[in-house]
Amino acid sequence: MVGEILKKRREELGQDLKAIAYILKIRYDYLKAIEDEAFEKLPVKVYAKGYIREYAKILDIDPEVVIKAYTQDILSLEESSVLPEDFIAEKKLNVRYLFIPVLAAVVVISALFFLSIKESKKIHKESGAGVQNKNIANNLSVPLTGEPQRAPVQHTLEVFATDTTWLHVSMDEGKSEEVLLKPGESARWTSQQGFSLKVGNAGGIKIVFDGKEIGAPGEKGQVVRLNLPEMKIPE
Repeated sequence: MVGEILKKRREELGQDLKAIAYILKIRYDYLKAIEDEAFEKLPVKVYAKGYIREYAKILDIDPEVVIKAYTQDILSLEESSVLPEDFIAEKKLNVRYLFIPVLAAVVVISALFFLSIKESKKIHKESGAGVQNKNIANNLSVPLTGEPQRAPVQHTLEVFATDTTWLHVSMDEGKSEEVLLKPGESARWTSQQGFSLKVGNAGGIKIVFDGKEIGAPGEKGQVVRLNLPEMKIPE
């Protein structure tokens, strides 16, 4: 198990966990959670792998071996939380029974809708050519000029990494993206509505929103959430 491997190796080398946390610039409680295999205390899976990889390197352990052990541990936890097959089958059956009255309601509403359209066409036809001509004249009298429609606002978000940092960015229409930026790397997104961010290392990035520099949203090792453009941007 990954926690056992790392802790045993650290103790063999006589290393102090707090000293390793200081060297790696990773919070002590994150490294302690890895050794205790309390993975739920870590920010997210992607960032947890980054912590484990750096921890393995400083202990002179092959990172891929440790990452493989971590993946197996996570899979074991997920398999233990899978719902029983008979429970899933019962839920599917209940959904089928629920679908029947919904389908019947859709059929009735559709029939009423088409009957309403048919009746409307009949009344319109019987109203005579004079009424039709009047309607046409009224429609032509509507001014075509007016204020031009404005193009939708397109927001831009740029992130520049000064330290290894994980980000989760949510955009329009439920779109989201996870990235792990290393020092010197950057990323750019566009969105009409704005952005919702979760940052794993708030002191490890600089943010530029709509061309205006915001800077780092927090301290190193701090996990923060922020929404743009709701956040006040300095002039």
